[in-house]
Amino acid sequence: MTVKTAETRAALPRVTTALIFAFILVGGALRSVEAGCQNSLKLALKNVWLCGVISYAVAFTGFAIFLTVALLVSTNRPWPTRADIRSMPRWAPFGGLLGGAAILAMISVASDVGAGTFNALIIAGQMFGALAIDHFGLMGFPRRAVSPKRVAACALIIIGIYLMATY
Repeated sequence: MTVKTAETRAALPRVTTALIFAFILVGGALRSVEAGCQNSLKLALKNVWLCGVISYAVAFTGFAIFLTVALLVSTNRPWPTRADIRSMPRWAPFGGLLGGAAILAMISVASDVGAGTFNALIIAGQMFGALAIDHFGLMGFPRRAVSPKRVAACALIIIGIYLMATY
C-alpha cells in the first residue's frame, strides 16, 4: 500500500474528474444535512458528548456494513500487508479523531451561527490548513507553493463568510 504522490499519479480523464468533483460537491452538501442531524440529536439528548458517541457509533456501523457488502460482492479484496501497516505513518489513523473535533464543533455551535455560516467557516479552516499542507508538502501531498492567487481565493472565502454571517 504505497502512498501515491503527484509524480506517480496519471492524469485523469475529464469525465472522471467531473464525476469526482460531483461526488465531492454532494459530500459537501451532505455536511449541511449532517449539521441538521447533529443539531436535532443535541436538542433531543441535551449532551454534546453523547451526541458525538452516537454519531460515531452510527458511522462505524454504516462503514462496517459497507465493508461486509463489498467483501461479499467483490472478487478484488486488497488488504494491507504487515509491511504496509509498519510503513504507515504513526499519525495516519488519527484522522477519525480529528474528524471528531469537527463533529464536536458541529454539535456544539452550528445551530448558533446557522448551517451556512458554520459550513463557510469550516471551508475557510480547511482552505487555510490546506494551504499550509500544500506549501510545505506535508502528509504525503506534493509541494505547491502559496501563491497570491491562492491567498486571494482564501480572502474571497473570508468575504463570503462575512456575507453569510451578516445577511
